[in-house]
Amino acid sequence: MRLLCAAAVVCFAAGGKQGSETGSKNITIIFYGDKTDRMNQYMTTDFPAYIKQRGLNINVDLQMVSWGDYAGAPIELRYASGEDFATFTDQGFMGRCISKGYLCDLTGLIDKSAPNVRKEIDASSFDAFSFNGRNYALPIGNKPNASEWFAVTVRQDLLEEIGMKDIKTLDDLERFYTEGVKLHPGYIGFGDGGPNDTYGSCQMLSRYISDKNMLFLNEVVFTDASANNDQLYSYFESPEFKNYAAIAQRWNKMGIFDPQVISNATIAGSKFDTGQAFFRKGNAGRAWENLDTVRNSAPGAKLKTYFMGDAKGRPLVSRGTYSTAVQISTNAKYPEAYLEIFNLLYADQQSYDFMTYGVKGVDYELDDSGKITKRPTSQVFMYDWASNLASKWLRFESVVPDDVINDYRHWNDGAILQKDIGFVFNLEPVKVEYAQIQSVISEYAIPIIYGFADYDTAYPELLRRLKNAGIDKYMAEFQKQFTEFYKTKK
Repeated sequence: MRLLCAAAVVCFAAGGKQGSETGSKNITIIFYGDKTDRMNQYMTTDFPAYIKQRGLNINVDLQMVSWGDYAGAPIELRYASGEDFATFTDQGFMGRCISKGYLCDLTGLIDKSAPNVRKEIDASSFDAFSFNGRNYALPIGNKPNASEWFAVTVRQDLLEEIGMKDIKTLDDLERFYTEGVKLHPGYIGFGDGGPNDTYGSCQMLSRYISDKNMLFLNEVVFTDASANNDQLYSYFESPEFKNYAAIAQRWNKMGIFDPQVISNATIAGSKFDTGQAFFRKGNAGRAWENLDTVRNSAPGAKLKTYFMGDAKGRPLVSRGTYSTAVQISTNAKYPEAYLEIFNLLYADQQSYDFMTYGVKGVDYELDDSGKITKRPTSQVFMYDWASNLASKWLRFESVVPDDVINDYRHWNDGAILQKDIGFVFNLEPVKVEYAQIQSVISEYAIPIIYGFADYDTAYPELLRRLKNAGIDKYMAEFQKQFTEFYKTKK
């Protein structure tokens, strides 16, 4: 399948004369979160002046929507209605959008309009956002992210408060909570999750629930990342799910899960951010990216990230070093303008600082070592986590300890590449089954995932409904497509 946005067709057919217009190119970028007064001011004054200074005649309308809309129906509706915009994506969302004809084919445009991005981002990241050899999204960021969310980020200061130094095992983690909550009653253990988080904490506990090097391809399907084969597993029908459920029930009784987590998507994460949780799922950057937020409520907070369990034979698994990716709607009038904006982000230190941190002296200040000492504005345009570079232009807050920075720099050391890089599942043949499976998971699996439902009692009904929803057909189609893809990688 080859999908081209209308503007790209004109550009290629007219021999590249599309850029000859004399007027400004108007584009719309959709990010997630709240649009602050400072962001409004920056985007209407500082940002237009800067990009004009750098030779770009582009007007950017930055729209902020709820994170709850990410990759969901409201965004898909905007694609279906023919809007002209760009937004964040992931492989699953990109695959759905490709199948519906929503996305601009960027293959011929990336090298021309985003050469800086091509230079700074590793090749595997571009492979991750390709389909049938065509690029449909622009990967951005260049960060170590191997085995993302398979680690645990803890409140290191609370850990040390009870006389512990580190977390190596599940027993250590549970002891941390048990002893810590005596000093801080009312705190929850797991500061993550919610009704849309079907993984729960199972990734973080993977070395305790499986002898496989678990790699989730989506919330339903996983594979063994270290096995030299294409075999897939249905998570909710696996021994791994049963093993996880036993831990979840214990954690629920211990009080590790927030009792509101099933009905409130943000409650647990909010408690960690406000210093009222002991740990959460971890990735390469969480120990420093979350630090400033947590310190707003807990000034002495320290964060540290650990992998639990024996890692022998189970190396970390990298999906490529991208942070996220940006996809552009098929009706984009100026797709090259979107690419040029993100290309400017990686032009040099000056542009990276300006588009990520804002105006020096207004939005941030630096010490003599180049670390950020003061940052009254947390976001002006690009999120730190989205744009960050592992070693080149990224700036750390002055409060981030050197050992945390060192952990981040070396996070991907020894990691292997995921076996599914470049695989995009075509949902169309089983879209009805997938929708039904999602509904069953929300109603019948989530209570098990957070330990509110007894596995032995609740699981038979979950399995029956998954079968009725068509999980066998879904898994067969997923395996068929993945096998065909895997053969091309050999």
